[in-house]
Amino acid sequence: MKDLASLREEIDQLDEQLWEIIGKRADVVRQIGEWKHLHGEQIVQPERWQQVLQHCQSLAEKHGLDKAFVRELMETIHNESVRIES
Repeated sequence: MKDLASLREEIDQLDEQLWEIIGKRADVVRQIGEWKHLHGEQIVQPERWQQVLQHCQSLAEKHGLDKAFVRELMETIHNESVRIES
């Protein structure tokens, strides 16, 4: 078994990767917002949001994560996405 310091270092590296991915997602969200503005689309599209949420909950279930946790996390990410797109 790894020692505590090694495990914490691994967590730090994973956190860095996580925020890099979230930043890349935000870049795509900006592009989507620009596209929606150019084409007169509404920012919030409930049917798409439900697709994203169901997809993420399905992925999370494969990894043994709680659906309520995933929903809360994705709602936070979605709220930030709406802010970025606006």
